[in-house]
Amino acid sequence: MKGGEPLDKQILGIGMISALAVSFIAVLLISTNVFGPIAEKQVQEMKAKEWIPVPLADAVDGDGNTGFITGYIYPHEADPGTAYASNLSTGTAYEYSNDLNTSMTGETPYDTTFDLVVKMCINDSHAYNTSDSSWELGWVNATATCADLSIGADTAMTEVSIGNGTYMFVHYYLNNGGAGYQISHGETYNVTNYEFWAYH
Repeated sequence: MKGGEPLDKQILGIGMISALAVSFIAVLLISTNVFGPIAEKQVQEMKAKEWIPVPLADAVDGDGNTGFITGYIYPHEADPGTAYASNLSTGTAYEYSNDLNTSMTGETPYDTTFDLVVKMCINDSHAYNTSDSSWELGWVNATATCADLSIGADTAMTEVSIGNGTYMFVHYYLNNGGAGYQISHGETYNVTNYEFWAYH
């Protein structure tokens, strides 16, 4: 043929362009079907995180479990952020217990202000950020209920880190907005619910 490519070369060129176009479309379809669901699944997993209650063991001091160590009825602290950032002594508490569901040891004086304090051990499955090797206090919290002291259902407790290493130790407290709690002569009270929560 004059003035152009031979016919067999033209057919070869059209065939190659067609094959490239078909390959490109196939790659698009495969990537949409394979990578699309993966990306969608990752978004769903991120949205699925929520606050969930963690079942608690009693008196877990460094045994590897997240759990309740000690509950205190403690003399009211004017600066709880400082006072509760260190280990508390049962000897200076009005009452204390190493178990969640039991009567406390000691006696709270009437007409004297006090705070409710709970010491917790938290393991790395609940509050350790592996991406930057740090403990995250914001990934955990605790709530309590005590109608006898006008503490509403599942009231959020304030948290103060005591320290961390293999585990994180935290005090959770309620102090009646800084005023402390009081009981009258002969009055009894019962914390009817205490829950520890982790963000997963």
